[in-house]
Amino acid sequence: VKIVSEKIVVRANAKVEDKVAIISMGGSGHEPAISGFVGEGMLDASVVGDIFAAPGAPKVLEALRMFKREAGILLVVLNHAGDVMSANMAMQMAEREGINVKMLLTAEDISAGLDTPVEDRRGLGGCIPLYKVAGAAAEQGKSLEEVIDVATRFNGQMATLAVAMTGATHPQNGAVISTLPDDEMEIGMGQHGEAGGGRSKILSADET
Repeated sequence: VKIVSEKIVVRANAKVEDKVAIISMGGSGHEPAISGFVGEGMLDASVVGDIFAAPGAPKVLEALRMFKREAGILLVVLNHAGDVMSANMAMQMAEREGINVKMLLTAEDISAGLDTPVEDRRGLGGCIPLYKVAGAAAEQGKSLEEVIDVATRFNGQMATLAVAMTGATHPQNGAVISTLPDDEMEIGMGQHGEAGGGRSKILSADET
């Protein structure tokens, strides 16, 4: 990988322009996500924000401009308010410039309950296999419509549930965000240490 401009990580060996580009975005501080998944058969670019903060719409638009192509772009966005706001603004600006881009929102966290509306669910680690599925389809030369179809079907069938065994600290200053006793776990913790669905004594995977 290589960094182009500031906070845009791209493949060092770019795929040919007649194939769909896959781009994603998100705050830094929880590496290897998202920039660790830039590479052959996965993401073409990752747009990086500040620690735990979404990148701004102008930076996302800059990446979309870099990958403007007739084959089109799939922008994968994890469902967090800042990311969605930046992505929506960038999409509007890109469409005005004639950039062929479609957006896919991941919102597979089930910690709030299976009947929770999709818009109220977080996008968590499910993005990683989705990058692989969409990236493989793009690498095979499938059209944007075909890439979106396979990614959307996968997106609709996945679910994640985060279980934290330790508390979280801020990666920039080491400040404690959350704490957990040694014999407890938190079910449904967010990737920034947000409270989940509840704590319990440490259970087996089946019990959890």
